[in-house]
Amino acid sequence: MPTRITAEIRRLKKLLADLERLESGTVTSPALLAVPFLDQWVHSWRKVPCLEGVVEGHPSLPNGHGIVTSEVYAHLRADDEYFVRTLSRWYRLGEPRPRTLS
Repeated sequence: MPTRITAEIRRLKKLLADLERLESGTVTSPALLAVPFLDQWVHSWRKVPCLEGVVEGHPSLPNGHGIVTSEVYAHLRADDEYFVRTLSRWYRLGEPRPRTLS
């Protein structure tokens, strides 16, 4: 029985295959004429699960830099450590920020 993560893996593999075809130049307009048509469109935004915090050891950001991660796809607890896998990379989690009352 497929789980949510199995379905997500399948979806991401299809995305990766399409991106690789696009990069290699094998995607053509005639091949895309059967895809769904979107009319009256505008650029928009939507919320996705992510984390916000202070990063250390990032390959391209300085230690102590405040960031918002890409979309979170998976959580893992192993050996009393917590990890998340975002669209971009793995993060090891420290202490959560205390919630403040508004």
